[in-house]
Amino acid sequence: MFTAPVLALLIAAQGDAHTLQWKLKEGDVFYNKSSVIMDQKIEVLGQKVEQKMGIKSVLKFKVKSVKAGETVVEMTYVEMTVDAPNLPGANAAGNLKGVTFTATLSDKLEVTKLDGYEKFLDAVVGEGAAERKMMKAMMPQAAVKQMFAQTFLAGPAKPVAVGGTWDRTTAVAMGAMGNVETKEKYTLDAVKGDLATLSAKGDLKFKPGDDNGDSGLPFKITAADLKADKYAATHTFNMKAGRVTESKIEMDLSGTMSIEAMGQTVDAKLTMKMKTVGVITDKNPVVD
Repeated sequence: MFTAPVLALLIAAQGDAHTLQWKLKEGDVFYNKSSVIMDQKIEVLGQKVEQKMGIKSVLKFKVKSVKAGETVVEMTYVEMTVDAPNLPGANAAGNLKGVTFTATLSDKLEVTKLDGYEKFLDAVVGEGAAERKMMKAMMPQAAVKQMFAQTFLAGPAKPVAVGGTWDRTTAVAMGAMGNVETKEKYTLDAVKGDLATLSAKGDLKFKPGDDNGDSGLPFKITAADLKADKYAATHTFNMKAGRVTESKIEMDLSGTMSIEAMGQTVDAKLTMKMKTVGVITDKNPVVD
């Protein structure tokens, strides 16, 4: 049985517990400015193909309503640019300006309903049936939902002290393009004033998608053995505002895959380095 002094020492050793949960109020407006730099190399049939890509975006979020178990958030593209030499369709990113999605979030900030996907297709590929089918395979609704998940980073279910950890698993089914599962372990590293610093280590698994031959894509991935050699992230959480204010993620991915096209299957080796930086502010970074 612990004495009172011993209990006091134990409680002090644990430190103060901090709440890392989003505070969303009807009418709230904020902006997520992000940049992604990707360097990808593919070796296939003795040839090496390198693709460098840079993506910059500014997304506006507006909280439309907040109810128990149901928060409706509107996301609008303010700016979107893709720098990817020789990548077909990269210029279409500019057409996304003004395109809006409306998502219904659960208490866990998971997207339970998404509206606006068809208008997104209108902006990117127009009314062509073949083009729309291909875009649905390359950028399915699950990928759009993931954009909300990346912004509304969910904290631990309970208050946590500095040094405390919690896990998060995110599964994204992207149809013919494959299924991705990310497992992360978060740590609350430090708290200074209202700002909490979080870090995360993780692992990523990729599995071939469910392609029934009707995806519209000229190829399909029949097998894959890909893993994250590095997955490290840092996040800053403003506890007073109740939101993430800055995120940085670095990931190195490598492995092999088998690709079927035109009745033939070829093996390919893939290496990819990706760095993502996001900043959330109350002001529009494009005009303010």
